[in-house]
Amino acid sequence: MIIDHIGLFFFPQYEILRIIGRLAFPLFAWLIANGAYYTHDIKKYLSRLFFLAVISQVPFTLANQQIGSPLLYLNVVFTLFLGLLSIYLINKTKNKFLWTMIIISCAGIADFIHSDYGAAGVFSIVAFYFFFKRKTLIVISQTIILFILPIIINLIEIRNKESFSSLYLNSRLEVFGLISLIFILLYKNKKEAKSKYLFYIFYPLQYIIIYLLKLL
Repeated sequence: MIIDHIGLFFFPQYEILRIIGRLAFPLFAWLIANGAYYTHDIKKYLSRLFFLAVISQVPFTLANQQIGSPLLYLNVVFTLFLGLLSIYLINKTKNKFLWTMIIISCAGIADFIHSDYGAAGVFSIVAFYFFFKRKTLIVISQTIILFILPIIINLIEIRNKESFSSLYLNSRLEVFGLISLIFILLYKNKKEAKSKYLFYIFYPLQYIIIYLLKLL
């Protein structure tokens, strides 16, 4: 993530930094699914994510305004929250039609509020959860969500000369995110690090540092 942000904010001419950065989101998405699978209290987990998303938004906006990003552009933790919310609501019912409606609704909200990774992010999180212990299906589903669909969207854009990036990812770089599956498939259910709150603090802190450096 840090390598990605160094490329985004300071060295956009070096695409390799953004390519390496594509590994970050699938890892975040999988960790949310992992947390949903093992947490003792998913409501507290949701609360932590929502609080983190809210407090991170101001530094996120300040930093992104330095590179001309839209004002209405929410940080990725909102997407993580909506993905986890989908899982929480799905577990409240056995009706598979309602599952579909829940996923589409949360994905639609992610797009409507313009949170980073949007609908694709929600789909990725839910797919990791559904196929948590089925490695082949993890690879297939994430390939569809993070590679095939963005390519299709990109081709439609080129053909119709219209932008659909507000509805779904369209970057040709997203395919590199699939490299993260190597690390995910090697996971051995090791107990989580005791320093997890350090990582919560680090997310908004990085944007404060980036903003100050951009000012300088």
